[in-house]
Amino acid sequence: MIKNIDLKDLADAESLRQVLARIKKGEDQYILKDNDQPQAALLSLEDLELLKQAKENKQKAWDRLFENLEKVHARNPDVSEEQVHSDVEEAIRAIRQQQA
Repeated sequence: MIKNIDLKDLADAESLRQVLARIKKGEDQYILKDNDQPQAALLSLEDLELLKQAKENKQKAWDRLFENLEKVHARNPDVSEEQVHSDVEEAIRAIRQQQA
């Protein structure tokens, strides 16, 4: 569960230990606030690794997409961007009609 916590609530070592224990167990994540303004997130190392992996996977997917777009463009240099856009829109409309 994601919880909000203010910096002043972590002023003593025992409060900080309790929060860290909950994070380590994977029970909670925290949005750290200062004067009611979000400043940072506190999450487990496992959650951080998952977040980093998701970010890397997203970047790889974008990279593959652009590589494929470049290949398609190289194979079809005489087709304008406008024609491609029109063809894609037409294909989307056709698929949506089939699904309706």
